[in-house]
Amino acid sequence: MAIIISIANQKGGVGKTTIALNLGHALARIGKKVLLVDIDPQFNLTFALIGMDVLKYEENNVGTLMTRESDVRETIVEVNENLHLLPSHLNLSAKEIEIINAYNRERRLERALRPVLPDYDYVIIDNPPSMGIFLVNSLTASDYVLIPLELSYFGVIGMQLMFNLMKMIREETNESLTLLGIVPNKFTRQTKVPQMRLRELRETYPDAPLLTTIPKAISLEKAQAEGLSIFDYEPDGRAARAFEKLAKEVVEIVEEG
Repeated sequence: MAIIISIANQKGGVGKTTIALNLGHALARIGKKVLLVDIDPQFNLTFALIGMDVLKYEENNVGTLMTRESDVRETIVEVNENLHLLPSHLNLSAKEIEIINAYNRERRLERALRPVLPDYDYVIIDNPPSMGIFLVNSLTASDYVLIPLELSYFGVIGMQLMFNLMKMIREETNESLTLLGIVPNKFTRQTKVPQMRLRELRETYPDAPLLTTIPKAISLEKAQAEGLSIFDYEPDGRAARAFEKLAKEVVEIVEEG
């Protein structure tokens, strides 16, 4: 049965899609069967994986699944043998109102995924930078939350909002939701500020696991723009090694814990 991990942070620009994309590829490369789920109306993950083919999925996407207009097995796109995608679409924003007014609205994604969970080792969900119905659905369906964090002052302070939301989800819809860890992203040693923020993070949230730090690398942006993982674009670079390490760390925590 698949382990479901939400990549989530209500703050935009912290690298959720980059981490979802490359962590998915990293897990697939070590033999794990992975389903990536794009529940962000901006559909960046979908575009990074299938480009303009996103337009083909107007009637088969994560939104139509949540409104029960399509079947999950017909909606999944094969990226490669071990990596599949549940795509987002341009029309996902329009589905939001319909989902908000639907019965049992918080569990629409959970129920949609249920039939295919035995087919995968991991389901990784890329979330929008907001605390709306899509993020609530994602956290309700998930076993774990992985929080990407850019080490700025507002990034560190904003962590409390995510912890508050997780507490609410545990109380209302998913009591077993667990923090997998925080991933410091876009890290650079060229200035002292990120290292100072990292120390502040450890001091402010001593019980929050800090996972592998992902370096700031232009290669990550270029790879995503070209529809490639970092392993296809620069397999021997620092960023690729960091994602390999992160994937092994995730497996150790959730499978061997």
